[in-house]
Amino acid sequence: MIWDIMKIRIWIICLFIIILVTSCDSIPRIMLDESLNQSPTLSPEPSLTATVTPTATITPTATKTPIPPTVTPTPWSLETFALSLLNPGVTPVQYLEDTCSYLANRWGEGKSEPGTIVVPIMFHSIAKPGREIRDSSTITMAYFEYFMATAKELGFETIKVSELVDFLLENKEIPKRSMIMILDDRRPGVTELFMPYLEENGWTLTLGWPTTDATREELWERMESLADTGLLDIQSHGHDHIYIQSYTPLEEIEEEIYQPIEVIQEHFGTTAQAIIWPGGNFTQESIVLAREAGLELGFSVYSRGPLMFNWIPLGESEMMMDDPLMVLPRYWSTAADVALQQALEISEAAEEQAESVWEQEQLYYSLFCQSVESD
Repeated sequence: MIWDIMKIRIWIICLFIIILVTSCDSIPRIMLDESLNQSPTLSPEPSLTATVTPTATITPTATKTPIPPTVTPTPWSLETFALSLLNPGVTPVQYLEDTCSYLANRWGEGKSEPGTIVVPIMFHSIAKPGREIRDSSTITMAYFEYFMATAKELGFETIKVSELVDFLLENKEIPKRSMIMILDDRRPGVTELFMPYLEENGWTLTLGWPTTDATREELWERMESLADTGLLDIQSHGHDHIYIQSYTPLEEIEEEIYQPIEVIQEHFGTTAQAIIWPGGNFTQESIVLAREAGLELGFSVYSRGPLMFNWIPLGESEMMMDDPLMVLPRYWSTAADVALQQALEISEAAEEQAESVWEQEQLYYSLFCQSVESD
């Protein structure tokens, strides 16, 4: 009985095993059969080239020579010409602000060479032999003749105001030893004393001519005839020769400045470029008005020294006007020969100084001026 029971159990176990095995074998067949009914999917062939993940490359730090920073040179102040030959209290003044323009005119072709001077000389009256001199502005005929001979012997030539303007502003070429002889006031007789020397030497005389309404017609005709020679250079000396002071009414100042320009144009056919200040008096207001009227130069009665390009010797009273070209100095005729000698000494010293700074000024021009011109 027990054995029968054991046999039944064994049979049940075997049956269970058979069923389990049969079930496991059918599962892959079903899956295989289903896969055969699907479209085949092609798997890409494995690449023979291995994909290499890039590795960061470490570049060794190279030793580099440091590049120095670009250094832009800074313009420096050029050496100015100064000397002790001038009287105490006299200072040479420069009036051109553009250094590059100054250097271009100083050393350019067709310009006056360094050391070129202009000696302005103020004449008034010349006393004939036997006449007693009672003022400080009159010279004897003998001294006048001596001065004219000395000026010629020293090689001086005269220039007109127009030439002086061009020289002072642009250093245009003039004789290295130049003078401008200025005769003040209405002195036709003195003018005629100059004429033989002007004709002989090819010189000119600049007239500071007051254009007062009281001028007689005969005098106008006489002066116009002299001017027709081309030896006279007519400039303004005011209208009624009024000394311009701080208290002078504005309308009188305007007449002194504007009226002569019209009268000179009417009688001589020329345009005045300079005013020879009546009595040597001027004010800041009168200088401004003169500039507005188109006048380019003004002359004082102060004996300060000769003129050179961008170099005007002035005293304190003229420097206060802040316009050197409108307060130019003039030597007095009573010491005109001394003036010529002093001017020559200054000319020689200025020429030597120019040679000593030539390289420095050329360097300055090449560094700070040529690039500006090319732009």
